[in-house]
Amino acid sequence: MLFAFLDESYTADRYYICGLIVDEKHIGDVAKALAEAREYARGFGVVAHNIEYHAHEIMSGRGGWSPIHGKVRSAIAIYKDALQRVANLPVKMIIRGVDVARLNARYRYPYPPHKIVLQHALEEINKYAALTGDVVTVIADEVQDQATHVMQASNYQVHGTGEYKSSKLVQIQMPIVFGSSAESPGVQCADLLVYLYRRLDAHTEQHARTRRAVEGLWETVRPIRHTVWRWDP
Repeated sequence: MLFAFLDESYTADRYYICGLIVDEKHIGDVAKALAEAREYARGFGVVAHNIEYHAHEIMSGRGGWSPIHGKVRSAIAIYKDALQRVANLPVKMIIRGVDVARLNARYRYPYPPHKIVLQHALEEINKYAALTGDVVTVIADEVQDQATHVMQASNYQVHGTGEYKSSKLVQIQMPIVFGSSAESPGVQCADLLVYLYRRLDAHTEQHARTRRAVEGLWETVRPIRHTVWRWDP
């Protein structure tokens, strides 16, 4: 069995979801990678042994990451260390996104961005599982209206996802599970990945050095990239 861990990142104009796909036998490896990353972070004064990996908090030095507030090099070093450990795992990354501004300009009554991107992500996860001949359980970070998303995803297996490449997501075990990221190393890894791509794709860096650092972090995860795509309506 496969597991797909989902998390989201967005701005006013862009919305993304990342799926980190892991074979059941490697779930423990994901947890171990983050545990080792935490030990590395302790060298920078981050002392909480169970600190949660949130990319935005790392880069802004908030919450439990306050010991590195204002220390950009330390934040990037910690971030890169965690990404490298994930990139060394036998996992695959799927990212789907949508240009929200173009979506709203094209359609008078557009679907919510989360609904659209979740559908696209589930379709891609389903295709990957079909390629491997396996089934997949989807575990996502908690969001608003998650009961609605569970119902919509289940309906896809009855009516299909619609559009010109409709899928009934037969490889995905329903219902989708929503839970706290604090309890899921896989979701935390997805957070690190989706924030990075959002920063790369939707954020204009004020300094060339920062832009190069972000591009370097993105290059770190090249080995696990499966598909990365943003829909521009």
